[in-house]
Amino acid sequence: MDTVRFLTIAVIAICAVGTSTFAQTVDGGPPVHYVAGPMVTFATHADFASNGYVWGPSDGPFGAIPLGGGRYTFYGTGGSAVACTRPGGPYEGAATFTGTLERVSGGDGCRKLFGPGVGPAGWTFTRNYAGGGQVVRFASAGKSGWLMPFHGEFWWQNPSTPNHKCLVAGGAGSSVDCFYSSLGLAVSTDDGKNFKVVGEILQPSLPRPYFTGSGTNMAVGYGSLVVADANGRHLDNPPPDPSAAYFYLFYTDFVPSSPGVCAQAICMGVARAGYAELVAAALSGDPHRVAKAFHKYGGPGPDPWAQPGTSDTLDDSGQAGTYAPLWTNEPGSQAQVLYDRAFDVYLAVYGIVGRNAGVKVRASKDLIHWSAPIGDPITLPGNTFYYPTILGETGDPTIGGPAPRVYFSSFPVGQFPDWKTATFESVPLMLSSP
Repeated sequence: MDTVRFLTIAVIAICAVGTSTFAQTVDGGPPVHYVAGPMVTFATHADFASNGYVWGPSDGPFGAIPLGGGRYTFYGTGGSAVACTRPGGPYEGAATFTGTLERVSGGDGCRKLFGPGVGPAGWTFTRNYAGGGQVVRFASAGKSGWLMPFHGEFWWQNPSTPNHKCLVAGGAGSSVDCFYSSLGLAVSTDDGKNFKVVGEILQPSLPRPYFTGSGTNMAVGYGSLVVADANGRHLDNPPPDPSAAYFYLFYTDFVPSSPGVCAQAICMGVARAGYAELVAAALSGDPHRVAKAFHKYGGPGPDPWAQPGTSDTLDDSGQAGTYAPLWTNEPGSQAQVLYDRAFDVYLAVYGIVGRNAGVKVRASKDLIHWSAPIGDPITLPGNTFYYPTILGETGDPTIGGPAPRVYFSSFPVGQFPDWKTATFESVPLMLSSP
């Protein structure tokens, strides 16, 4: 069982992060402000255990497909109970649960959509872990369905620790299996009932051999997709002209030569792929075409989107393109991005590192330039929050209104990753113009 995808690069300076001249802003300041509403329990571990889960969901951010009447199928990552054991052992990986935006009401921990080891023949990026959540609709060239970016891992043993695991930064001594992660893509053409893994779409800037055999993990996040035009302006999905639209993919990365705290910590980056090309690649059956679809934002220049999203190698031994952090005055762990129609801005929700860690939110008009945090951090004394997710309250979970909801798993300080102590919480963001 795998239980942490939140923080892994050894963070030295994070607890002393302050204002940085590297931070980017939108038009000189935040275009919107929020006040967090009351914290409400979305689900307890007992709720999930009654539906066959022994850990999670969700071990990572999650997504949703509307069912009608205010109800949703949610997609996240979890592990099944012993009672669900099938040949080969208990299930773990991407799975579903159901409910409203306010409360989980059911689920099926005994059925996984996909899990470790899935994907095109010979590719190893999911060898030990595969789990996803966010789902985004697609329609192009007469084809339609849902895309799910997901987190895949390759593990190794750490020779420097007695348990051969890697320590979690800010985890109060917690340790996990050492891993190198990348992002894969799964596709559903039956309205979310089943998903097929079609390939790898995003690899960290540094190749797998840079990390394997060491005591440092590489956490790339779970991926967050947004549809926009070439200038980062929001487009409806499906877009009027798929050939002029893009899927923007948010992730975390680490390069020691990066500016600010990103020289020592994972920070947020973005890549993009042509809308029509990504759909065609995903349905082509060619994992190499999938691996070449995205290009990373590498910073200002004649061609800021020239950096390849992956090395297109089966074992991630090649060098992918180098990313440019979107802000550099604090880490951007597990960032998820949502378009908010009420204020015509994008919102990025991300985790804070350290004891009593919580959640912050930033805003952008173009997906590249981001404001400073637009409200007080969401925290709860004595607890640490993991895996923030933001969902819209408009009936379309990918579109926010005046009060989108932020979700996270809350653990008592020092108890992560003991899922028996976790509570799934949500908070509405009450948005306003400053």
